[in-house]
Amino acid sequence: MIAISVALVGHALVFNFINDDAFISFRYADNLVRHGELVFNLGERVEGYTNFLWTMVMAGVMALGLDPVPWSKWLGIALAVLTLWVIARFTARQAGRFSLGDALAPALLAGAPAYACWSTGGLETQLFTLTATLGWTGYLTERREGRTRATSGIWFALCAMTRPEGMLLFGLTGLHRIGALVIGARQGGRLWPTAGDWVWGAGFALVFAPFYAWRWVYYGWPFPNTYYVKTGASGFWAPGWNYFWSWVLTHHLWALPLLAAIRRRLPPPGHRALLALAGLYSVGLCLHVIRVGGDFMALHRFFVPLMPLLAVVAAEGIRGIVEALRANGLGRLRLTAGAAALSIMVLYGVGKTDRDALKIGSEAGVDSIGWLNMFAGQCAAIGKHLREIAPPDASLATTAAGIIPYYSRLYTLDVLGLNDEWIAHNVKPRGHRPGHTKSAPLSYLLEKKIDYLIYHPNIAKRPPGQSAGAKRSWAQRGYEWKTEKVPGLEPPWWGFWQRTR
Repeated sequence: MIAISVALVGHALVFNFINDDAFISFRYADNLVRHGELVFNLGERVEGYTNFLWTMVMAGVMALGLDPVPWSKWLGIALAVLTLWVIARFTARQAGRFSLGDALAPALLAGAPAYACWSTGGLETQLFTLTATLGWTGYLTERREGRTRATSGIWFALCAMTRPEGMLLFGLTGLHRIGALVIGARQGGRLWPTAGDWVWGAGFALVFAPFYAWRWVYYGWPFPNTYYVKTGASGFWAPGWNYFWSWVLTHHLWALPLLAAIRRRLPPPGHRALLALAGLYSVGLCLHVIRVGGDFMALHRFFVPLMPLLAVVAAEGIRGIVEALRANGLGRLRLTAGAAALSIMVLYGVGKTDRDALKIGSEAGVDSIGWLNMFAGQCAAIGKHLREIAPPDASLATTAAGIIPYYSRLYTLDVLGLNDEWIAHNVKPRGHRPGHTKSAPLSYLLEKKIDYLIYHPNIAKRPPGQSAGAKRSWAQRGYEWKTEKVPGLEPPWWGFWQRTR
């Protein structure tokens, strides 16, 4: 397991990137630490993040005087490694003994491009994955051992405080519990919930309910502002299906149903519960991700929390194949040679996927990891430059609402509305790019008297220009076109509209 953990660290460092969206949480955490307000703009209570627990972790990092950029990466990698150990321990307890085969699921996970990639990036993905994994492994262990102290409900509460999809996983697990009660009643048991069921539900409620009540009172809405921004649009099914199939093909998940059904006889009761829960999670979470249109960032971060469970299912199927081959007289040497050949083929595919993801570009509305990393560097240069040249009371409007606002520390109007209550509740959605279906109308920007109209940063090798007609039109609104050669920016020139005060 130590070797597999080291391999995951190395695989994650192949990507080693930071994402613009991560800085939205960093800005909330920064305002909490410096001003005591969990907000994007001081004095405006808008819940433009969906990762409360991760934002609190970042606030803790900042309170210690540490830089959240490297620490978010290293904490993400550490959490990803911890998940490997959780599933290794779970498979050993399922079998009733420790063996070399317990490392198979962690090895599959460490080699998965999506899992390694989103161990960095600065987002909450691996915290969500770990809390979800502790939830379902704890639940299955409690169920198998008949424990009354069902503490897995607390892990699901922490999971839901990390991302809203944690509530979906808790609900699907509850459906699994109900199914087990129904089956037990048909076999002569009782249908009424057990003490463990009540304790499990109470554990979730006692942790999550106070948090939910606080955030509703603090922000004034039952759901995060991002929910109102991202709902209401149509046409998400097509990009969502493309996102799903890309994940399936990239990680060879088409083989998973075969591995899940590899044994001719019914699996032991513990395996049956595992397969049933995996089926519920796969259908529920995948349909949710498809319905919201997937993501505009490459390598399938929304599916990463499901991958530890699928890795365990895949590992059980592979172990079943090996047992069957050995029972039919295939020697250890031939098995080892076959496994080595297969591993080389898989590693070649993983390497190709990694290299393709690091190329700079976008395809079908999905930005590559290389592009995201390049854009983060550009925005960091612009944000730091604004910190130097802009008056402290200036304001800006941009679609890149992470890095530039964080480093500039200026009042920011998020053009896409994730951090703006008025846009979220008053602008009609258009298009089918996730998170980009609402945009601030020009009248709203002018009413706010924004000083720097950046939108998506205009970056070029030479000073970017505007037509004479555009300049006249904007001059009537009180704006002039400006270009700056920004230190550290590549390409070096940046253009924007600046209000003539």
